[in-house]
Amino acid sequence: MDEKLILSYNLASLKMIRSNLHVYALEAVDGVAQKGYHESMMKIDEIIQTINQVLKNENQSS
Repeated sequence: MDEKLILSYNLASLKMIRSNLHVYALEAVDGVAQKGYHESMMKIDEIIQTINQVLKNENQSS
């Protein structure tokens, strides 16, 4: 498999996971759980940003 395809697949998966975490965070009653969900979402956002940058750089070099 080509790296761009794998990154695109992982990007889509991470966006879906982040969306689910957002729903769980909204539904969580416990503040500690909400904080954990938000921290996980922020980490996923960093990974998404990195993947987007790599894909952008690959598109510019092609």
